[in-house]
Amino acid sequence: MWERYMYLYSKYPITATSDIITIFPVIVGIIFYKYLSKEIKTLFYFSVIHFIGDIYSTWLSVKWTNNLHIFNILEIVEASGMCFIFWMLFKQSTKKKLLLMLLITVLSIGIFKFRATEFAFIPYVFNRLCYMILVFLYFHTLLSETSVKNILTHPPFWLCATLTIYSTGSIIIFLFGEQILSSTAPHEKFTLFYDFISVINILCRTLICVVFFVSKYEKN
Repeated sequence: MWERYMYLYSKYPITATSDIITIFPVIVGIIFYKYLSKEIKTLFYFSVIHFIGDIYSTWLSVKWTNNLHIFNILEIVEASGMCFIFWMLFKQSTKKKLLLMLLITVLSIGIFKFRATEFAFIPYVFNRLCYMILVFLYFHTLLSETSVKNILTHPPFWLCATLTIYSTGSIIIFLFGEQILSSTAPHEKFTLFYDFISVINILCRTLICVVFFVSKYEKN
């Protein structure tokens, strides 16, 4: 099995590196756990879930077993988790109701459009749009309340930065998703797209580490 893993790592180094990087937020989160707010602790818990899901997904890959159902499940869990985190961050009842509606929509689309052996295109695209909405709503809150003294030590700011980068692939998916991610798409195109997503994931996992790290300074 180890030989198979090394073969996959050599064939898909960017994707494999992205999988390994998922442990970094878990390690940094544990180190700075006592400084985390309840919302950021929730982000830590979802990082742990994502890490476990990636381990299982990699194990299936090593066994040459289709693992797209794990990817699609993590999409639902991740998007639902982000909606819940921002629901805790917002104080206004109007925005909380909006987030609740968004959460219900995310779950509904994720469940009804779930695919066990194929890439779930529609939930993936909708979740990226959802993240853009979350970022817009939170920055609107920051500008209207002006209660943050130093935005660079404000963990939700870095979470919003993470989601902004994470959503950048949405345009490409809108334009080329059906062709690149379909079961009949050329393997080279799928690999190129997946490498792009893996690079985005590496950047985002790094920024999540920053979210946990700056929590220490916001507490102080």
